[in-house]
Amino acid sequence: MRLNNRRETILEASVRYFIKTGESITSERLFRHFDFGIKPAMIRWELNALGDEHYFYQERLSGGRYPTNKAYRFLVDELMEEEVGDVFLKNFRLLFNEFIEGNKKAFVRELADYLKMLSVGYDCESDYVYESGLDELFGKLEIKTKDDLLQVVEDFENLSDRLTDGSEWWRGEKKWPQVFIGRSPFTKSEHLSIVASRLDSGNEEFLLIAIGPRRMDYQKSLRLFKTLNNLSTPSKK
Repeated sequence: MRLNNRRETILEASVRYFIKTGESITSERLFRHFDFGIKPAMIRWELNALGDEHYFYQERLSGGRYPTNKAYRFLVDELMEEEVGDVFLKNFRLLFNEFIEGNKKAFVRELADYLKMLSVGYDCESDYVYESGLDELFGKLEIKTKDDLLQVVEDFENLSDRLTDGSEWWRGEKKWPQVFIGRSPFTKSEHLSIVASRLDSGNEEFLLIAIGPRRMDYQKSLRLFKTLNNLSTPSKK
């Protein structure tokens, strides 16, 4: 069902608020931080409606709400439509030059430092995987059970093999960047999200992915990945 404009605005603001603060979403908090032009009671009514549409869940009936994968996907779809301005092309050109000049290790490390997430690059020609930022990722994960933690560890242990095994898929894919919330072609954990893109320097293919918690800063990540994609050789997009 198509959401009305006010409900879309409240949904987007709610997801952005949770990503920024980690606090559960309540009508009172939204009323304090955003001007929707309506009272808390009406905001609560809209949140209830969004919950019925599976955009939010509650750990207990009297508690605040949390975004579901459907809510994160809504925000990502909105961000995908955002145009990358010249300021981003300028700011990230030096980073992209590391890739063009063959400094893959430095390129992936700087990406991880900027995003504060695990960054991984797979060089098809050399069949080599570059990684940086694992500590940053584990510091942000909100995992409550041993089984969930073991699944994340298993994902990282098998990441290199999955990148290689999945090369046929991503080499044939034309639309980049892509965002996977929860399970992905490379990870099975429901607690991870991935932003991925295929870069091309003219004579080689390189798969770049950033792995973070579902509560990652999608706007920051997508701006960077879309900019790198725009700077990449356009002939093979």
